[in-house]
Amino acid sequence: MSKRILFVLMICMTALCFSPLAFGQAIGSFSGTVTDKSGSSVAGAAVTVTSQGTGATRDAKTDDTGHYIVTNLPVGFYTIGVQFQGFQPAEAKDLRLQIDEARELNFSLNPASVSSTVEVSAEAVAVEATNPTLGQVITAEQVTQLPLNGRDFVQLATLTPGTTQETNPNSFINGGASSEVSARGSFSLSVGGSRTNATDWLLDGNDNNELTAGGISILSSIDSIQEFKVLTYNYSAEFGFRAGPTVLVTTKSGSNDFHGSLFEFLRNKSLDAKTFFAPTAEKFNLNQFGGSVGGPIFKNKTFFFVDGEQKSQRHGITFTGLVPTDAQRTGDFTGVATLNNPNVPGASFQCDSTPAHNPLPSNPDGSQPAGVPCNKIPSGLINPIGQQLINLYPEPNTSGNGFNFVDSPVRKLDETKFDIRLDHNFSPSDSAFARFSYDQAVSYVPGGGGPGSFAESNAFGSNQGIINHGRNIALSETHIFSPTTVNQVSGGYNRIFDYITSQGTGSCEAAKFGIPGANLNCNASNVCPSGGVSCGLTSTQVSGYFSLGDRGFAPFIGGTNVFSIGDTLDLIRGKHDIKVGLSIRANQMNVRTNGFQDGFWITTGLWTNEPTSDLL
Repeated sequence: MSKRILFVLMICMTALCFSPLAFGQAIGSFSGTVTDKSGSSVAGAAVTVTSQGTGATRDAKTDDTGHYIVTNLPVGFYTIGVQFQGFQPAEAKDLRLQIDEARELNFSLNPASVSSTVEVSAEAVAVEATNPTLGQVITAEQVTQLPLNGRDFVQLATLTPGTTQETNPNSFINGGASSEVSARGSFSLSVGGSRTNATDWLLDGNDNNELTAGGISILSSIDSIQEFKVLTYNYSAEFGFRAGPTVLVTTKSGSNDFHGSLFEFLRNKSLDAKTFFAPTAEKFNLNQFGGSVGGPIFKNKTFFFVDGEQKSQRHGITFTGLVPTDAQRTGDFTGVATLNNPNVPGASFQCDSTPAHNPLPSNPDGSQPAGVPCNKIPSGLINPIGQQLINLYPEPNTSGNGFNFVDSPVRKLDETKFDIRLDHNFSPSDSAFARFSYDQAVSYVPGGGGPGSFAESNAFGSNQGIINHGRNIALSETHIFSPTTVNQVSGGYNRIFDYITSQGTGSCEAAKFGIPGANLNCNASNVCPSGGVSCGLTSTQVSGYFSLGDRGFAPFIGGTNVFSIGDTLDLIRGKHDIKVGLSIRANQMNVRTNGFQDGFWITTGLWTNEPTSDLL
């Protein structure tokens, strides 16, 4: 049994070692000057920086000018102690170090003959005089305590000056009906007018981007976030792979004390008001529950942190629009303004004397042939394909307000996410961490034509299923060669794939209706073979009415694999912190889809000689 366990551990370690490594880990530094009461520099003073969570320590000495600097420190709370022979020790506790922060802290030592204690308030405002980066840190307290609709941490990014989110609910990045990348929640973020799909998302320094549309891979649970920072301008060259802002998210790690959380959020429609056009309050059931736990495996040595979250949402979306009446289904368009254009579903005859439109020859005097009443299509002239299409529409269920149909189909979302993180101190000069994140979501996005209907809100918004498959691995190792030379190698692997199917995928509905040339993959029995991509209902847009058919790009498989590796070397020379490094991201994007694989019909007056006022 012991050999089997050892073998499994070797396989796991090998996999971790060969997982490509990432650059740009979210870290910070302390620096400052040590002087005596006269203001003279104290050279050779011993400076010890201790993590209050893990007990890990870093040592440094002041140079000839009394200056010290300690770099490559993970975010967290620290204690800094200063000692020098002939002087009283000085200590500052509860010092918070944030993402990408260069915090400056000076000490003034008292002679040993004077009994006093030096205290530095952790609540004092720390002014960064060495880092020109503009941005905003969002702390763990803000992430967990501020109200967030749906527990989406990206909403807090708007606390950063100059940062906004889109307000259009149909935006591809802001929860649009046909957006596979924002089915789990909005991640819209723009700084100074940047495109919302140009943001660079980093999770523990590892790439966290979806490249097919500028999306995000892991939409982190707020219980897993230690803090995050939005870099807006003037940030370091190690960041800036994309044209927009960079968002640094760092996950929580374990400490010498056990900490945990449990939560459940519940919402339903009992106290909700209906939207303006909905006949009743739409369904809205939301359940989010989960928890986290972290602590020591070996005190001061090895730590773990695990979190998990489950989300189940059922949200009614109200659609309003026009559908054909019972009379119009039989070709009777009496009461319609005119019938002189091809916008009427199922009509192959228009009531005028234009030869291009009238399928019957005109009388010698130019009048209509006998027995063909105006605005009523004889049953023998109704196109059979059009008749089948018009029968797909649901029955009218309301009137007034410019529409005759209203429905609130339910949009469904089930999402599971979790993180596992291990931190280990091999020695005072060598430490590492590894993290694995998982985010899997399954969505059903309805159109507006009623449950199971092919009549949808638009050709790009048919009843569709969306699967988001996100995985992220990050590793990092920091080695201290000396107090003035620190190296960090870090990296990981990021994977996000989206899968989309439309309601009619594999049904060969267009072929069954007799639409020529639409389903190219169906066989003689109208059966879609395995892997066929052209087997649904033709996407048909009819002016003034709900559109018909399946999504124009389905089935869709698309996503990215990103392999990252990098190394950073910090060289402290006097008051200078020289950082050099190399970073490589190997991006692999795979997409399989067709554009309007079942064909695309548009019926409007744009290609006829009819006036726009005659459009139905």
